[in-house]
Amino acid sequence: MKKLSIIIPAYKVEGYIEKCIRSLENQDLPKDEYEIIVTNDGSPDRCREIVEDLQNEFSNLILINQENQGVSMARNNAIAQAQGEYILPIDPDDYVVPNVLKSVYENAKSRNLDVLYLAYEIFDREGNSVWETDYESKNDIIFDGVEGYFAPRSVEMKDPDRSWAVLYRLEMLKEHGIHYPKNVPFLEDGLFLGKIFTVAKRVGFSSAKFYQRTIRQGSATNSKLLFSKKAIDGFLLAVADLKDFSKTITNGSKQRGLINHVMAKFVFLPLSSCLKSNNFNDFLKIIKALKNLGLKKLDLEGCSGIYLKYGQAYNKSVTHFMIVYYSRLFKMKYNN
Repeated sequence: MKKLSIIIPAYKVEGYIEKCIRSLENQDLPKDEYEIIVTNDGSPDRCREIVEDLQNEFSNLILINQENQGVSMARNNAIAQAQGEYILPIDPDDYVVPNVLKSVYENAKSRNLDVLYLAYEIFDREGNSVWETDYESKNDIIFDGVEGYFAPRSVEMKDPDRSWAVLYRLEMLKEHGIHYPKNVPFLEDGLFLGKIFTVAKRVGFSSAKFYQRTIRQGSATNSKLLFSKKAIDGFLLAVADLKDFSKTITNGSKQRGLINHVMAKFVFLPLSSCLKSNNFNDFLKIIKALKNLGLKKLDLEGCSGIYLKYGQAYNKSVTHFMIVYYSRLFKMKYNN
């Protein structure tokens, strides 16, 4: 068995993919102890040719070619072939600092972790550092899954729903049938992570410099996809998926509470998107779809923050939710 399987989805990133791969090859693990699996997701540019050229140079580089199916299926197909004890998702336009994979693996292995969050730094297009994680106070703590989910989402340390630059024990994913969701084009990582942290028992953090990320124009992070019909349909698929997954979790448990929290997030993302754009027709369609899913009211046990507030309003009435949402939106605009 390999120690690590690094998985990279590739689509329209011909200007970045070689630097990404070379950063992953410039490491302190022997090549026969880890693999890099690139899934060419039907990219119309030179991604395939670039990776094929690099395969002549690196023995541990694997290329999967598929018709365009989206980032989730690209990652799933890589995971299906993975031979590593841990998988490590990496985005193709990001980079890893030299000679860190050995310590990363040893950190996870020595502490018997199911999940290991790795530090990252964000750079602007001019190469200036604009933000970085701060896990120093969490280095020596082992959290359970629910605690690990909320640890990087605290007031003093905000971390997005990101599955990249995180180690996951492959056996855990296979045992619980966890994979990236198909046809959820926005925040698919959030659904994946909700399930992961529900079943994970040991979660750790590393503050050592590891991952370098540059926010570029045209990436999904910066797109208007959140307000599209495709995204809204995806959120509803995520809600249905989480509802089914919740049936495997014991009622009243911390883990069930986490699923409730993540489900509330995917309920209120499309509703909020519609209200923000005054799209009341789609808003009513979503309300109807939620009722058809048996979610006229939400189980709020385990929910926190704004999702708890929205949930309490939603459970009173749709009108009450609209009032609470627009009141909050007005306050945010006024304060800015």
